[in-house]
Amino acid sequence: MASTVTFTPSGLVSPLKALASSKSSFTGAHSTRGGLTAVVASKARVSCAASEQKSGIEGSGKQIATALALAAVLSTAPLAFPQNASADIAGLTPCKDSKAFAKREEKEIKKLAKRLDKYAPDSAPALAINATIEKTKRRFDFYGSHGLLCGADGLPHLIVDGDQAHLGEFVYPGILFLYIAGWIGWVGRSYLIAIKDSKKPAEKEIIIDVPLASRLAWRGFIWPLAAISELRNGKLIEDAANITVSPR
Repeated sequence: MASTVTFTPSGLVSPLKALASSKSSFTGAHSTRGGLTAVVASKARVSCAASEQKSGIEGSGKQIATALALAAVLSTAPLAFPQNASADIAGLTPCKDSKAFAKREEKEIKKLAKRLDKYAPDSAPALAINATIEKTKRRFDFYGSHGLLCGADGLPHLIVDGDQAHLGEFVYPGILFLYIAGWIGWVGRSYLIAIKDSKKPAEKEIIIDVPLASRLAWRGFIWPLAAISELRNGKLIEDAANITVSPR
C-alpha cells in the first residue's frame, strides 16, 4: 500500500492539505481578501474623487485664464483703435464739432475785420491785418483737423493721460523739451570740465572759448548715450570726498 506523502513548500508554516482542511484558515483568508477588496474599492473611490476634483480645478483654471485673456483684449482695444475712442473726456468735445470753438473763431476774425476797415486796402497796416486773419484761420483749422478737444469755453485742452490719440499734444513735446534741456546742460557741464585744468578757468567761464564750445555742442547731441556710459564707468557722479562742505 502506497504511503501518503505530505509536501510542505518552503516558506509556509502548515502543509497545503492542512490549510485546505482548515475552515478557520479559509475564513481568515476570505476575510483578508474581503478587506483587500474593500481597500481597493476605497482607493478607487478616492482616486475617482481626486480625478474629478483635479478635472474641476483644471476646468475652473481654464475659465479664469479665458476671462483674463478676454479682459486683456478689451483693455487694449482703445490702444489698438485710438481713433474710435470716445472724445467725451472730462466733458470735452472735438474742436471741429464745438459750437463755442466756432463762435470764438468768428469773434476773433470779426474783431480783426473791424480794425481792417480803418485802413486803406493797400496800406501796410491793412496788409498786416490780412496776414493776421489768415494766420488765425489756419490756427483754428489746425486745431480742428488734428483732433484737439475743446471745453465749454471753446478753447483747446491738452490731454496728458498717455492716450495714443493725443500723444502729440503733450508727450512728444515733453520728450523733446527734456532732450533739448539735457543737451544744453550736458554741453555746459562738458565745457566746465574741459576748462577746469586750464590756466585761467574763471576767465574762460566769462569769455567763452567758441571753438571748444562748438566741438562740445556737436558731441552733446548724443548726450543720453554719453550719460549712460559715464554712469557705468563711475565718472558721472563725483566722489563725496571731493565735495567741499562749508563749516557749520
